[in-house]
Amino acid sequence: MFWTFLLFALIALAQPASAQDRLDQPSQEHTPGNSDAVACLFCDLWTRPTLTGDWGGYRSRLQELGLTFAGNVTQFGFGFQGGISAAVPPPLLKGNRFAYTGRGQYDLGVDLEKFGGLPKGKLIVTAEHWWGEYGNVSLSTGAGVPAVFGATLPPSPNNPGVPYLTNFFVVQPLSQNLVVFAGKKVVVGEMDQDRFAGGNGTQQFMNQALVANPAFLTALPYSSFAAGVVSPQEWGRIAVSARDPQDRTTDTLGVNNLYAKGVIVSGEVTLKTKFFGLPGDQHIGGVWKRYDQRNLNFLLSPPPEYPAIGGSASQTVSQGYTVFYGFDQFFVRYAGDEERGWGVFGRASLSDGNPTPVRFFVSGGIAGDSPFKGYRGDKWGLGWYYVGASTEFGPVPQALFAIRNGTGVELFYNFQVTPWLNITPDLQYIKPGLSKVADEAFVFGWRVNMLL
Repeated sequence: MFWTFLLFALIALAQPASAQDRLDQPSQEHTPGNSDAVACLFCDLWTRPTLTGDWGGYRSRLQELGLTFAGNVTQFGFGFQGGISAAVPPPLLKGNRFAYTGRGQYDLGVDLEKFGGLPKGKLIVTAEHWWGEYGNVSLSTGAGVPAVFGATLPPSPNNPGVPYLTNFFVVQPLSQNLVVFAGKKVVVGEMDQDRFAGGNGTQQFMNQALVANPAFLTALPYSSFAAGVVSPQEWGRIAVSARDPQDRTTDTLGVNNLYAKGVIVSGEVTLKTKFFGLPGDQHIGGVWKRYDQRNLNFLLSPPPEYPAIGGSASQTVSQGYTVFYGFDQFFVRYAGDEERGWGVFGRASLSDGNPTPVRFFVSGGIAGDSPFKGYRGDKWGLGWYYVGASTEFGPVPQALFAIRNGTGVELFYNFQVTPWLNITPDLQYIKPGLSKVADEAFVFGWRVNMLL
């Protein structure tokens, strides 16, 4: 897999730097009767929006029928110096090494109105899998958050290559200001998202602390049944959901014994702003978890990296909470496109401290479209984060690992080589929370992302 990663990187870097230059070149029409019809399947390879194109017209035809497909394959090649330097229990690993990881995500949208359903209703289906080394170098840094977040998704550490159905939910607008949804749904990207620092680690920042608030995601199931309401407004939006705490990532649909173990209730209010005459967003929200969770006082090891794998407890805590805040604000907006430019972002949160291992969290940075090759689609970002660890860890993990607060910095530049291919060099400095077994780490590597 590493050689596949390297081959795509070399091919991409050998192409002309500007995708816009290729778009400006006149295209040559072909018909199925031409002798070069087969060759023309690749004649727009570097200008088409997706790697696989229109499938000879079938992709567009399926979309007309109400079926929309989108997919992407992301490959991570990272090495680092520092990190964990002592013998540690699995799944943690020693540092100073290189790792390769790939993941695939395949989304199908079904227009339910065209299949006899209610107007504007949609069914969203997603399959995900990973291969290579689970987590990439994330389990070797000694940090409480994964440095290569996308390489930990879907969270099934022992099953490389196995595809899982992680989304299967229905979205139904009831009015212009009321949308309901229900079904099996991925939690990442649901809330606490910024336009300059969000997603799942495959498009913008890669460190999970700069993708989403780690306190918000800690102890939440990656994929489980959820039902909720979203109310879009001219000034912003309101969102409320109730999620089953049972992780059903590896289940096909997972609708048995819903809410038998408890419930996770979350809510968020987003406000559109116009500071300096430029668009921005402010959001505030919270998560309340009502189900048995591990008591940090009785842990025999520190909480592992996302997701929850391993660890043990002799006692539990029945509820927990996290309140969070975030914002993004354009400083520069490029003419002709309201969503292109660059600006600042930030996040902060406060949690219970037990059972949530992250007591407080802050992050911030600057990111957006490149001022140098913005027309091509290049993006960049520089971010910083600080994770405040709970002070209620038991004596065993404290004696073995000396759990402390952690911090880090990440810098990336995303080269949009073609409309369907981007290559992102990334550099991170991490001061880990497991201070007794880990040294500061310098993480560096590449991400290659292809839209299918």
